[in-house]
Amino acid sequence: MPTMKAAQVHEDLSLNVNDVERRSPGSGEALVRLHAAGVCATDLHVLEGMIQPDEYPMTVGHEAAGVVVEVGDGSTVSVGDRVAVYNKIFCGACEQCLVGRQNICDNEPGQFGFNLDGGYAEYISAPARNLVALPDNVDFGTASVLACAGMTAVHAARLSNMSVGDTAVVNGIGGVGSMILQVAVLAGARVLAVADTEDKLEMAKSYGASGGVVVPDAAGYDDLPDRIRELTEGRGTDLFFELVGTTKTMLAGLRSLAKHGRFVSTGYTGESLEVHPIEFILPETVWVSTVAATVRDLADAIRLAAGGHISVPVAATYPLDGAADALENLRQRRVLGRQILTLA
Repeated sequence: MPTMKAAQVHEDLSLNVNDVERRSPGSGEALVRLHAAGVCATDLHVLEGMIQPDEYPMTVGHEAAGVVVEVGDGSTVSVGDRVAVYNKIFCGACEQCLVGRQNICDNEPGQFGFNLDGGYAEYISAPARNLVALPDNVDFGTASVLACAGMTAVHAARLSNMSVGDTAVVNGIGGVGSMILQVAVLAGARVLAVADTEDKLEMAKSYGASGGVVVPDAAGYDDLPDRIRELTEGRGTDLFFELVGTTKTMLAGLRSLAKHGRFVSTGYTGESLEVHPIEFILPETVWVSTVAATVRDLADAIRLAAGGHISVPVAATYPLDGAADALENLRQRRVLGRQILTLA
């Protein structure tokens, strides 16, 4: 039986690079030789036990891209195709899938790197319908990040009903935040960034943010609504993209909104939110929740990157056996942009 190397989380939540069985593609599937995998903060949720796989050990990672090297019967891709891997498995036949909402498939079969073996590996077998064509001018590292952060940004922007001239605050300038920022600028919004370091705020400005604030710790969110109003002539922001997901950051975001503002919830942690309904009712606040993205969102993110409209801020690259170091950098908030595992 052929084997491959993969970085796996074990029941004690340790991460180790192991030799594991390489699964051959079944009917309608393809085997992809992975060239790159993005390192996402959500991977930390797996290592911290917040997200639990169907069984341990499990290969971590939900952002991946590579080249098709083998196809099963009935596959709609060909050997040699360059592809990004859409990470949510979907049935293709339920009410949600039939209208293009594969991210909330009624049958919810699984997700690479969440409950199924993912992309921190040399190979992955995936349904051919999960493989999105990659143009030659989009490199594998970029594509791997688009397969999470990029498509999530496109999806969140779509659901937010953003309009030209809106003010949008992006809270959390990491991989997803930097991508949402770029998509918002492309949509014609005035973007303000909330970053935890000056370096991240400067990076946000380099991607088109007109300004913003630095909030170095949780206590700094107490006066964020006042600071946002200072930057918006007292009215507040039309949109608040929340990517951190703590009680303090969510409350600050809601209280930073203008009347009829839209709170776009994308990031999460183990913390909850308690707020009096009157805070929503009187200003007619709209809560927009998003989870991952659709196949179309990934295809559109790739098209935007191919056209030079968005780009991925690459902080560093690591080999597969450097995955633990990359994740620790992320845990310690030492990352400016997105880290990538180079797999081939």
